[in-house]
Amino acid sequence: MPGSTSLVTQSMPRTPAPDSLDSAAAGLLHDYRTGTWFPTVQECDLADGLARTRWSEHSLRAGLRSASPVVADGRLGAVLDQAVQVLAQTPEAATDDTLLQVRVLVDALTSAVSP
Repeated sequence: MPGSTSLVTQSMPRTPAPDSLDSAAAGLLHDYRTGTWFPTVQECDLADGLARTRWSEHSLRAGLRSASPVVADGRLGAVLDQAVQVLAQTPEAATDDTLLQVRVLVDALTSAVSP
């Protein structure tokens, strides 16, 4: 039928592409560095905890679960949720350059709370 969508297409979850994740992380990092986004102390704490963790779908998901709903639903949480989805589809992304921009973002936020 023209104009109709199959049930298969409707029920398939959308996984963000690595390029989309890279762009979202780079955009948030840019906003942080230019002073248009200010992470909360809790977001910096989440970043600090993740910086000390070996990244996998499960470790990032656990970090998001342990965060307050405000943090999990915020801009950093949205980027990390995309990273979880990418890792769910391609676990090797944890060890290649796929998450590099997310790691740069987390490192920048971690340095914001370092003495």
